[in-house]
Amino acid sequence: MKQVERYLSFISWIIIIGLSIYFFIENVGVYFTGYRSDSYTSNPLWVSTHLIGGTLALLLGPFQFSKWLRTKYVTFHRLSGKIYIIGAFIAGLSALRLSLISTCVTCRVSLFILAILVLFTTFSAWWCIKNKNIKAHQQFMVRSYICVLSFVAVRIGGIVPLDFLFGQIDDPTFGRTVNEYFFSFVPIICGEIFLTWLPALKKTKGRKTTTPINPVL
Repeated sequence: MKQVERYLSFISWIIIIGLSIYFFIENVGVYFTGYRSDSYTSNPLWVSTHLIGGTLALLLGPFQFSKWLRTKYVTFHRLSGKIYIIGAFIAGLSALRLSLISTCVTCRVSLFILAILVLFTTFSAWWCIKNKNIKAHQQFMVRSYICVLSFVAVRIGGIVPLDFLFGQIDDPTFGRTVNEYFFSFVPIICGEIFLTWLPALKKTKGRKTTTPINPVL
């Protein structure tokens, strides 16, 4: 069972890192080498800030979850963790601003909520480690990274359309809205299922009550 979990974890990280590299090349790389879409040219400062902060968090995130690095290279883990937090804060704050002025009107609400979640989960991760709560720190780091990855996930709709889930959506505005909300918040919900729901069920399973059952009179 543990061997299967290792294989699944390895495959998951391959997919995550692969999507992150794709996102970096297709969005960050082309932006800083001259390409500007209409939604980017109106807010170049905030978009640039968002891409820089997001890139730091996106690329340093996987290193934070390596147990081998955490135990053998503690200094690197702490330094990269601090840079990750700075990058996530930059990405979150700039996303918060972009949610108010973005030309993609259908993206504004989901972007605003996602930006708040990035800031909250990242701050919580920092606060927990500052107060020596390692377990809570690790859980909030997972939540923070999932939120950061959601900025990448919303681009998946351009690669793998959601037609197989919801059918053909003819209205482009409605289709964009469905894509934004699905890829922004479904990963977060899945993360909560694995972080809290399933562990709670495992603890409940097999737990024997010590309270005697009163017989029916």
